[in-house]
Amino acid sequence: MHLEDLVDDTLEEFLLECVGDKVEEVSQLPAMLDGINYLEDKDELIAETDACEILDIEDSIVEHCYEEDGKIHIFYSLEYILQTFSDSEFIWRIQGTVKAHLTIPDEKTVNWSEFEDGCFEDLYEKYKHLVNFERIDYAFIEADIIE
Repeated sequence: MHLEDLVDDTLEEFLLECVGDKVEEVSQLPAMLDGINYLEDKDELIAETDACEILDIEDSIVEHCYEEDGKIHIFYSLEYILQTFSDSEFIWRIQGTVKAHLTIPDEKTVNWSEFEDGCFEDLYEKYKHLVNFERIDYAFIEADIIE
């Protein structure tokens, strides 16, 4: 199987889920909101945030991929709308783009073609720990307080 076919087709849902889960990590908020100075009490509200949830994905794309030293390097872009919470109360709605460089083991190590016919949820749980985020950049971020 060609690398582009594997990454763009077979692993499309897997990559979307991996990057989406990363964006939903509360620990990503400081990096995501870095440089956004118009939010009042930003640091305090980040500290109080206990959950994030993607409300919408506007676009996702594999920008580039290549194999090297037993790893598949993937450059992935995701446009999202994220909702943040503190004790189940809305805090912010954040819209932006994440650009991620991630690596996964190559096909010699992992049978990624299992994703073609297998149960996605089971396979995701089986393989998500193999994803390594080399770099994550947030761009075009806009955030509004929900009132």
